[in-house]
Amino acid sequence: MRLQNVSRFGCAIAAGILLAGAAHEAGAQEALFKDKTVTIMVGAAPGGGLDTYARLLSRHMQKHIPGNPIVIVSNQPGAGGGIVARSLYSTVPKDGTTIGLVFRAC
Repeated sequence: MRLQNVSRFGCAIAAGILLAGAAHEAGAQEALFKDKTVTIMVGAAPGGGLDTYARLLSRHMQKHIPGNPIVIVSNQPGAGGGIVARSLYSTVPKDGTTIGLVFRAC
């Protein structure tokens, strides 16, 4: 693994830990995600590095978010992640049930 991939992996794990820690206040937050689906949108084809990180993150998020929502990974390759970014900005509901993973800009 290249150092850049390791740092991305570390960032993905850190984001999952932070999300799990923030969601650990069960009380009112448990009702927030109960019976909902959390979608991780990936701006790459299945089988690549970014997809692997998203699937690893989804397994751990599902165990640690109060309300036990279903966490799915949706691959939407194209435009270097621009399709996912555009969807997050314009069409996806802003309720915390959708997370986007895209390539960083060069």
